[in-house]
Amino acid sequence: MKKFLLSGVAIAALFAAAPASAADMPVRAPQYKAAPLAPVFNWTGFYVGGHVGYGWADSGVGDVDGFLGGLQVGYNWQFSRNWVFGLEADISGTDMNNATPAHIDYLGTVRARLGYTWDRVMVYGTGGLAYARGSVAGIHDSDTGWALGAGIEWAFAPNWSAKVEYVYADIDAFEASTVKFGVNYRFGY
Repeated sequence: MKKFLLSGVAIAALFAAAPASAADMPVRAPQYKAAPLAPVFNWTGFYVGGHVGYGWADSGVGDVDGFLGGLQVGYNWQFSRNWVFGLEADISGTDMNNATPAHIDYLGTVRARLGYTWDRVMVYGTGGLAYARGSVAGIHDSDTGWALGAGIEWAFAPNWSAKVEYVYADIDAFEASTVKFGVNYRFGY
């Protein structure tokens, strides 16, 4: 009987101790799923737009300056989450002139662009071919050269973006700098 009583006490002690040891067990943390990343704006696609700005140049017979305005067309490829490569062509009619008979009729470029994006904002460098037609001392001439520049573009709506851009062009007859504000309509977004 004594053994039976001791066995009963031992079993009761085990049951009494079991909840205490369960309280000491580590609690498993609740499992949460990570929230999905917000979609990143996609810059890939064809665009057309217009621009206005101001330009100045050294024409060899004096400095010329004035307003300009024109059109641009291009295509961007977003090849990673933050990098964009593009091609753009533009042409601007100008009233860049001075008191001497020197003026620039039009100025244009065909350039590659490489940009880094933060969703809807892209900062880019650009470079390529520049071309122009102007007149120095009554002699009209068209010529080509090279262009380098930089800009920032902001996609303010699904199909629309605005940009500010500086471009330096070295053309045989002159060296020109332009600052342009442009707006682009982007297709297929």
